[in-house]
Amino acid sequence: MRTVTCRLSPRSSGTKTLILAGLAVWTIIGALLDVVEREAVNYVDSPWYDWMDKKRYRPLRDRNVTYAKIRDDVASPEWTPKRLVQLLEESSSSCRKMTDLGGSYSCKDCQTCFVDGNKYICFDPDVRPHPGDCLIYSFGVGGEVSWDTAMVHLNCSVYAFDMTSKTWDNGMLIENLHFLALGLGPNNVDADIQMHNETHPNLKDKKKSFFRTLDAVKDFLGHNDRVIDVLKLDIEYAEWDFFESLFRSPEKSRILQDVRQIALEIHLDDLKHESAATRVRGGQRVEQILEELQSHGFHLVHTELNTAFQVFADVRGEVLPLFRESLYVRRP
Repeated sequence: MRTVTCRLSPRSSGTKTLILAGLAVWTIIGALLDVVEREAVNYVDSPWYDWMDKKRYRPLRDRNVTYAKIRDDVASPEWTPKRLVQLLEESSSSCRKMTDLGGSYSCKDCQTCFVDGNKYICFDPDVRPHPGDCLIYSFGVGGEVSWDTAMVHLNCSVYAFDMTSKTWDNGMLIENLHFLALGLGPNNVDADIQMHNETHPNLKDKKKSFFRTLDAVKDFLGHNDRVIDVLKLDIEYAEWDFFESLFRSPEKSRILQDVRQIALEIHLDDLKHESAATRVRGGQRVEQILEELQSHGFHLVHTELNTAFQVFADVRGEVLPLFRESLYVRRP
Protein backbone atom coordinates (compact mmCIF):
# COMPACT_ATOMS: atom_id res chain seq x y z
CA MET A 1 0.00 0.00 0.00
CA ARG A 2 1.39 3.40 -1.01
CA THR A 3 1.57 5.96 1.78
CA VAL A 4 0.70 9.53 0.83
CA THR A 5 2.44 12.25 2.83
CA CYS A 6 0.96 15.74 2.59
CA ARG A 7 2.87 18.80 3.77
CA LEU A 8 1.00 21.77 5.16
CA SER A 9 1.68 25.13 3.55
CA PRO A 10 2.81 28.16 5.63
CA ARG A 11 -0.74 29.49 5.31
CA SER A 12 -2.14 26.51 7.24
CA SER A 13 -2.26 28.48 10.51
CA GLY A 14 -4.49 31.06 8.84
CA THR A 15 -6.71 28.32 7.47
CA LYS A 16 -6.91 26.77 10.93
CA THR A 17 -7.97 30.10 12.39
CA LEU A 18 -10.75 30.40 9.81
CA ILE A 19 -11.94 26.88 10.59
CA LEU A 20 -12.02 27.59 14.34
CA ALA A 21 -13.90 30.83 13.72
CA GLY A 22 -16.38 28.97 11.54
CA LEU A 23 -16.94 26.37 14.26
CA ALA A 24 -17.57 29.13 16.77
CA VAL A 25 -20.16 30.72 14.50
CA TRP A 26 -21.80 27.33 13.94
CA THR A 27 -21.98 26.74 17.69
CA ILE A 28 -23.73 30.11 18.18
CA ILE A 29 -26.18 29.37 15.37
CA GLY A 30 -26.89 25.95 16.88
CA ALA A 31 -27.62 27.54 20.24
CA LEU A 32 -30.01 30.01 18.64
CA LEU A 33 -31.79 27.21 16.79
CA ASP A 34 -32.21 25.31 20.07
CA VAL A 35 -34.00 28.34 21.48
CA VAL A 36 -36.51 28.50 18.63
CA GLU A 37 -36.82 24.80 17.80
CA ARG A 38 -40.32 24.56 19.29
CA GLU A 39 -41.66 27.33 17.12
CA ALA A 40 -43.69 26.53 14.03
CA VAL A 41 -41.43 25.93 11.07
CA ASN A 42 -42.25 25.87 7.37
CA TYR A 43 -40.23 22.91 6.14
CA VAL A 44 -41.03 23.35 2.45
CA ASP A 45 -38.28 25.20 0.61
CA SER A 46 -38.61 27.50 -2.35
CA PRO A 47 -37.64 25.87 -5.65
CA TRP A 48 -33.95 25.02 -5.84
CA TYR A 49 -31.61 26.40 -8.47
CA ASP A 50 -28.29 25.00 -9.61
CA TRP A 51 -26.26 27.86 -8.19
CA MET A 52 -27.82 27.32 -4.73
CA ASP A 53 -26.89 23.67 -4.36
CA LYS A 54 -23.17 22.99 -4.01
CA LYS A 55 -23.64 19.21 -4.06
CA ARG A 56 -25.49 18.89 -7.36
CA TYR A 57 -23.83 17.26 -10.30
CA ARG A 58 -21.62 19.45 -12.49
CA PRO A 59 -20.50 18.22 -15.93
CA LEU A 60 -16.94 16.91 -15.88
CA ARG A 61 -14.68 16.62 -18.88
CA ASP A 62 -13.37 13.21 -17.88
CA ARG A 63 -16.65 11.75 -16.58
CA ASN A 64 -17.30 8.10 -17.35
CA VAL A 65 -20.46 8.16 -19.49
CA THR A 66 -22.06 5.00 -20.85
CA TYR A 67 -24.24 5.07 -23.97
CA ALA A 68 -26.77 2.47 -25.11
CA LYS A 69 -25.49 0.14 -27.81
CA ILE A 70 -28.87 -1.33 -28.73
CA ARG A 71 -31.12 1.32 -30.32
CA ASP A 72 -34.50 -0.18 -29.41
CA ASP A 73 -36.02 2.84 -27.69
CA VAL A 74 -39.46 3.12 -29.31
CA ALA A 75 -42.00 2.91 -26.47
CA SER A 76 -43.37 5.90 -24.52
CA PRO A 77 -41.92 8.51 -26.89
CA GLU A 78 -43.37 11.34 -24.77
CA TRP A 79 -41.40 10.38 -21.63
CA THR A 80 -38.27 12.33 -20.67
CA PRO A 81 -36.03 12.00 -17.60
CA LYS A 82 -36.93 15.55 -16.49
CA ARG A 83 -39.29 14.49 -13.67
CA LEU A 84 -36.90 11.70 -12.59
CA VAL A 85 -34.03 14.18 -12.26
CA GLN A 86 -36.30 16.51 -10.29
CA LEU A 87 -37.26 13.75 -7.85
CA LEU A 88 -33.64 12.70 -7.42
CA GLU A 89 -32.15 16.15 -6.94
CA GLU A 90 -34.70 18.69 -5.69
CA SER A 91 -35.68 18.75 -2.02
CA SER A 92 -39.38 18.76 -1.20
CA SER A 93 -38.69 19.64 2.44
CA SER A 94 -35.76 20.87 4.50
CA CYS A 95 -33.74 19.98 7.57
CA ARG A 96 -32.37 22.74 9.78
CA LYS A 97 -30.16 20.40 11.78
CA MET A 98 -28.33 18.03 9.44
CA THR A 99 -25.48 15.88 10.73
CA ASP A 100 -23.00 13.77 8.79
CA LEU A 101 -22.05 10.63 10.71
CA GLY A 102 -19.59 7.79 10.11
CA GLY A 103 -17.56 7.07 7.00
CA SER A 104 -13.93 6.50 6.17
CA TYR A 105 -11.62 8.54 3.96
CA SER A 106 -9.18 7.42 1.28
CA CYS A 107 -6.90 9.67 -0.76
CA LYS A 108 -5.30 9.30 -4.18
CA ASP A 109 -3.07 12.28 -3.49
CA CYS A 110 -3.07 15.42 -1.36
CA GLN A 111 -5.83 17.03 -3.42
CA THR A 112 -8.10 14.07 -4.24
CA CYS A 113 -9.84 12.36 -1.32
CA PHE A 114 -13.03 10.35 -1.09
CA VAL A 115 -15.36 9.38 1.75
CA ASP A 116 -17.50 6.25 1.86
CA GLY A 117 -19.86 4.78 4.45
CA ASN A 118 -21.10 8.09 5.87
CA LYS A 119 -24.79 8.99 6.15
CA TYR A 120 -26.65 12.21 6.88
CA ILE A 121 -29.26 12.29 9.64
CA CYS A 122 -31.79 15.02 10.42
CA PHE A 123 -32.10 16.17 14.03
CA ASP A 124 -35.08 18.49 13.61
CA PRO A 125 -37.46 18.13 16.58
CA ASP A 126 -40.23 16.34 14.68
CA VAL A 127 -38.08 13.55 13.21
CA ARG A 128 -34.90 13.29 15.29
CA PRO A 129 -33.82 10.12 17.10
CA HIS A 130 -34.19 10.56 20.85
CA PRO A 131 -31.09 9.23 22.70
CA GLY A 132 -31.98 6.30 24.92
CA ASP A 133 -35.22 5.61 23.08
CA CYS A 134 -34.27 5.25 19.39
CA LEU A 135 -34.31 2.24 17.09
CA ILE A 136 -32.12 1.96 14.00
CA TYR A 137 -32.32 -0.63 11.22
CA SER A 138 -29.28 -0.71 8.94
CA PHE A 139 -29.55 -3.02 5.92
CA GLY A 140 -26.46 -3.76 3.81
CA VAL A 141 -23.54 -2.90 6.07
CA GLY A 142 -20.89 -5.02 4.34
CA GLY A 143 -17.89 -4.72 6.64
CA GLU A 144 -18.34 -0.99 7.28
CA VAL A 145 -20.15 -0.11 10.51
CA SER A 146 -18.75 3.34 11.32
CA TRP A 147 -22.18 4.95 10.85
CA ASP A 148 -23.85 2.23 12.90
CA THR A 149 -21.31 2.73 15.67
CA ALA A 150 -21.98 6.48 15.61
CA MET A 151 -25.68 5.78 16.14
CA VAL A 152 -24.78 3.53 19.09
CA HIS A 153 -22.88 6.47 20.57
CA LEU A 154 -26.18 8.38 20.44
CA ASN A 155 -27.51 5.67 22.77
CA CYS A 156 -29.68 4.06 20.10
CA SER A 157 -30.39 0.37 19.70
CA VAL A 158 -28.89 -0.48 16.31
CA TYR A 159 -29.63 -3.61 14.26
CA ALA A 160 -27.27 -4.16 11.33
CA PHE A 161 -28.11 -6.66 8.59
CA ASP A 162 -26.11 -8.26 5.79
CA MET A 163 -26.48 -11.70 4.23
CA THR A 164 -23.08 -11.60 2.49
CA SER A 165 -20.82 -11.54 5.56
CA LYS A 166 -18.32 -14.38 5.82
CA THR A 167 -16.82 -13.22 9.11
CA TRP A 168 -19.72 -12.12 11.35
CA ASP A 169 -22.31 -14.40 12.87
CA ASN A 170 -25.61 -13.45 14.43
CA GLY A 171 -24.86 -11.66 17.66
CA MET A 172 -23.74 -8.40 19.20
CA LEU A 173 -20.69 -6.68 17.66
CA ILE A 174 -20.47 -4.15 20.47
CA GLU A 175 -22.96 -3.14 23.13
CA ASN A 176 -26.24 -2.08 21.47
CA LEU A 177 -24.97 -2.97 17.99
CA HIS A 178 -26.62 -6.22 16.93
CA PHE A 179 -25.74 -8.06 13.71
CA LEU A 180 -28.02 -10.45 11.83
CA ALA A 181 -27.06 -12.35 8.70
CA LEU A 182 -30.23 -11.40 6.83
CA GLY A 183 -31.02 -9.57 3.63
CA LEU A 184 -34.04 -7.33 3.07
CA GLY A 185 -36.35 -8.55 0.34
CA PRO A 186 -39.89 -8.41 -1.03
CA ASN A 187 -40.53 -12.00 0.17
CA ASN A 188 -39.32 -14.39 2.83
CA VAL A 189 -37.02 -16.74 0.91
CA ASP A 190 -33.82 -18.71 1.43
CA ALA A 191 -31.54 -18.68 -1.58
CA ASP A 192 -27.99 -19.32 -2.75
CA ILE A 193 -26.09 -16.20 -3.84
CA GLN A 194 -22.90 -16.04 -5.85
CA MET A 195 -19.91 -14.45 -4.11
CA HIS A 196 -16.36 -13.83 -5.28
CA ASN A 197 -13.75 -16.25 -4.04
CA GLU A 198 -11.22 -14.31 -1.95
CA THR A 199 -8.33 -16.58 -2.96
CA HIS A 200 -9.21 -16.97 -6.65
CA PRO A 201 -10.94 -13.77 -7.93
CA ASN A 202 -12.05 -15.51 -11.15
CA LEU A 203 -14.02 -18.11 -9.19
CA LYS A 204 -17.31 -17.70 -7.37
CA ASP A 205 -18.62 -19.38 -4.23
CA LYS A 206 -22.19 -20.21 -3.35
CA LYS A 207 -23.46 -18.92 -0.03
CA LYS A 208 -26.75 -19.82 1.63
CA SER A 209 -28.54 -16.56 2.33
CA PHE A 210 -31.76 -15.57 4.01
CA PHE A 211 -34.04 -12.77 2.83
CA ARG A 212 -36.87 -11.43 4.96
CA THR A 213 -39.49 -8.72 4.58
CA LEU A 214 -39.40 -5.68 6.85
CA ASP A 215 -42.54 -6.72 8.73
CA ALA A 216 -41.09 -10.22 9.27
CA VAL A 217 -37.91 -8.70 10.71
CA LYS A 218 -39.84 -6.40 13.05
CA ASP A 219 -42.02 -9.29 14.20
CA PHE A 220 -39.02 -11.58 14.78
CA LEU A 221 -37.22 -8.92 16.84
CA GLY A 222 -40.31 -8.01 18.83
CA HIS A 223 -40.48 -4.47 17.41
CA ASN A 224 -44.04 -4.48 16.08
CA ASP A 225 -45.01 -1.60 18.36
CA ARG A 226 -41.76 0.35 17.89
CA VAL A 227 -40.99 3.27 15.61
CA ILE A 228 -37.92 2.87 13.39
CA ASP A 229 -36.16 6.19 13.80
CA VAL A 230 -33.80 5.61 10.86
CA LEU A 231 -34.12 2.93 8.19
CA LYS A 232 -30.79 2.78 6.36
CA LEU A 233 -30.81 0.99 3.00
CA ASP A 234 -27.59 0.22 1.14
CA ILE A 235 -28.68 -2.95 -0.63
CA GLU A 236 -27.15 -2.60 -4.08
CA TYR A 237 -30.15 -1.90 -6.35
CA ALA A 238 -32.52 -4.20 -4.40
CA GLU A 239 -34.09 -1.09 -2.85
CA TRP A 240 -36.50 -0.81 -5.77
CA ASP A 241 -37.83 -4.37 -5.36
CA PHE A 242 -38.30 -3.64 -1.65
CA PHE A 243 -40.27 -0.44 -2.23
CA GLU A 244 -42.37 -1.95 -5.02
CA SER A 245 -43.38 -4.80 -2.73
CA LEU A 246 -44.62 -2.30 -0.14
CA PHE A 247 -46.53 -0.13 -2.59
CA ARG A 248 -48.55 -3.02 -3.99
CA SER A 249 -51.23 -2.50 -1.36
CA PRO A 250 -52.15 -0.03 1.41
CA GLU A 251 -51.86 -2.87 3.91
CA LYS A 252 -48.23 -3.58 3.05
CA SER A 253 -47.20 0.06 2.84
CA ARG A 254 -48.69 0.80 6.27
CA ILE A 255 -45.41 -0.29 7.86
CA LEU A 256 -43.80 2.91 6.54
CA GLN A 257 -45.97 4.93 8.92
CA ASP A 258 -43.65 3.74 11.69
CA VAL A 259 -40.48 4.99 9.96
CA ARG A 260 -39.23 8.53 10.61
CA GLN A 261 -36.20 8.74 8.28
CA ILE A 262 -34.84 6.71 5.36
CA ALA A 263 -31.13 7.01 4.60
CA LEU A 264 -31.05 5.59 1.09
CA GLU A 265 -28.12 4.79 -1.16
CA ILE A 266 -29.62 5.01 -4.64
CA HIS A 267 -28.47 2.73 -7.45
CA LEU A 268 -29.72 3.31 -11.00
CA ASP A 269 -28.19 0.19 -12.54
CA ASP A 270 -30.79 -0.18 -15.32
CA LEU A 271 -29.71 3.17 -16.73
CA LYS A 272 -26.36 1.72 -17.85
CA HIS A 273 -27.90 -1.23 -19.73
CA GLU A 274 -26.86 -1.79 -23.35
CA SER A 275 -30.51 -1.55 -24.38
CA ALA A 276 -31.90 1.98 -24.70
CA ALA A 277 -35.41 0.66 -24.04
CA THR A 278 -34.28 -0.96 -20.79
CA ARG A 279 -32.77 2.36 -19.71
CA VAL A 280 -36.07 4.13 -20.30
CA ARG A 281 -38.07 1.45 -18.47
CA GLY A 282 -35.61 1.61 -15.57
CA GLY A 283 -35.95 5.38 -15.37
CA GLN A 284 -39.75 5.20 -15.47
CA ARG A 285 -39.75 2.56 -12.73
CA VAL A 286 -37.60 4.60 -10.35
CA GLU A 287 -39.63 7.73 -11.10
CA GLN A 288 -42.86 5.95 -10.18
CA ILE A 289 -41.39 4.55 -6.94
CA LEU A 290 -40.05 7.94 -5.85
CA GLU A 291 -43.46 9.48 -6.57
CA GLU A 292 -45.05 6.80 -4.38
CA LEU A 293 -42.50 7.40 -1.63
CA GLN A 294 -43.34 11.09 -1.63
CA SER A 295 -47.07 10.36 -1.58
CA HIS A 296 -46.49 8.31 1.58
CA GLY A 297 -45.07 11.39 3.30
CA PHE A 298 -41.34 10.93 2.69
CA HIS A 299 -39.65 14.11 1.56
CA LEU A 300 -36.14 14.49 0.21
CA VAL A 301 -34.13 16.80 2.47
CA HIS A 302 -30.59 16.01 1.32
CA THR A 303 -28.80 14.31 -1.54
CA GLU A 304 -25.24 14.10 -2.79
CA LEU A 305 -23.35 12.05 -5.32
CA ASN A 306 -21.13 9.17 -4.28
CA THR A 307 -17.54 10.33 -4.47
CA ALA A 308 -15.78 7.02 -3.95
CA PHE A 309 -17.22 5.53 -7.16
CA GLN A 310 -19.38 7.11 -9.83
CA VAL A 311 -20.65 6.27 -13.31
CA PHE A 312 -22.78 8.40 -15.64
CA ALA A 313 -25.30 7.18 -18.20
CA ASP A 314 -27.11 8.77 -21.12
CA VAL A 315 -30.90 8.38 -21.16
CA ARG A 316 -32.62 10.12 -24.06
CA GLY A 317 -29.97 12.79 -24.21
CA GLU A 318 -29.83 13.42 -20.44
CA VAL A 319 -26.65 12.36 -18.63
CA LEU A 320 -27.44 11.07 -15.13
CA PRO A 321 -25.12 9.99 -12.30
CA LEU A 322 -26.02 6.49 -11.18
CA PHE A 323 -25.07 6.46 -7.50
CA ARG A 324 -26.06 8.89 -4.77
CA GLU A 325 -26.81 9.15 -1.06
CA SER A 326 -30.21 10.60 -0.18
CA LEU A 327 -32.06 11.30 3.05
CA TYR A 328 -35.85 11.27 3.31
CA VAL A 329 -37.85 12.33 6.34
CA ARG A 330 -41.50 11.52 6.92
CA ARG A 331 -43.73 14.55 7.28
CA PRO A 332 -47.32 13.50 6.45
